[in-house]
Amino acid sequence: MHPTFPFHLPAPTLWYAVLYVVTMLLHLVFMSYVLAGSIMLGVAGIRGLLGRAPRPTEWSAVTTILKDWMPFALSAAITAGVAPLLFVQILYQQEFYTANLLSFHRWMAILPVLIIAFYLLYLLKAHRLEGKPALQGVVAMLVMGGVLFVAWSWVENHLLSLQRAAWPTQYTTGAMFFKDSAILPRLGFWFVAAFPTACLVLAWQLRVGASGVDPSIASKAQRPVAVLAAISMVAATVASWLVIPEPARDQPAGPSASGWVIMASVGALVAVIGWVLVAIQQRPRGLRLFVVGAGTLVFWMGSLVAREAARLSILGSESLFARHQRVGTIAGLVIFLAFAVLGVGTIGWIVRSIASARSRA
Repeated sequence: MHPTFPFHLPAPTLWYAVLYVVTMLLHLVFMSYVLAGSIMLGVAGIRGLLGRAPRPTEWSAVTTILKDWMPFALSAAITAGVAPLLFVQILYQQEFYTANLLSFHRWMAILPVLIIAFYLLYLLKAHRLEGKPALQGVVAMLVMGGVLFVAWSWVENHLLSLQRAAWPTQYTTGAMFFKDSAILPRLGFWFVAAFPTACLVLAWQLRVGASGVDPSIASKAQRPVAVLAAISMVAATVASWLVIPEPARDQPAGPSASGWVIMASVGALVAVIGWVLVAIQQRPRGLRLFVVGAGTLVFWMGSLVAREAARLSILGSESLFARHQRVGTIAGLVIFLAFAVLGVGTIGWIVRSIASARSRA
């Protein structure tokens, strides 16, 4: 393969890969908020900081916003994950479905786990557990455990799909779990990479006074959020170099994957500089958060494309490209784009209608 990924690919494969990355970016915003937010709430629950009378502290402002917005974020993450899930099935049909079937019962367990986590988040939001720190802490830890289980399941499924040699053993033994040394490093990457994105959303929420947080406390909360985001972004950059599959380094697509990780590292550097500027200013200007957002976007673009370059270097074949060619003649993409435009337009109309109604109230 030519080392410049993804432009060397046949047009149908290129188109599906680009759409996958673009739709995955939207999913990542909400997914990162849910993953990092559940960990923040879980840690706060372990420390007994939830369910007590509100105190004007920086982290109480953060937990107030998280408890209020996490149910929406989880539902948005699931909804926004539909499109990239469809493109994964098109791009890697045989590998994706094989991995699903080999770990069928435990893989499908993510559905009831997500449903339970969703209702537990509403229980936290409803304030019915206020004044009960122990009980609220248990609920928060259950949510965190459920979200971490889902994250682990997706990483496990992804790695199983890449390793054809492991399929016969996985089938004959009937194992419910797939063991691989790469699972923990990949999980570590997603954990640390989720925090900068979640912190960026939290910083904007603090800036606009979401959930009725006191403006003075919200301003003070920007600093610890910025510090956490900067540290986790550095860790995510280091992890992004470690999780590129080793086979890709020895194949023609390898240099391309490394090039995209360099792009991700540059974006991370911009984001870290922006977070440092946010941390040293008492009330950060919106421009600095836009700089952080631009750097974070470049980081995720580079990381996602590098991930797909590595995956296609392992799975890519003429038969795979031929299948994409056949799928591209079915016109399903046209229908998808039409409904995508309709869906985005409907959501925009709803948001605008609600905003207009609130302004007149």
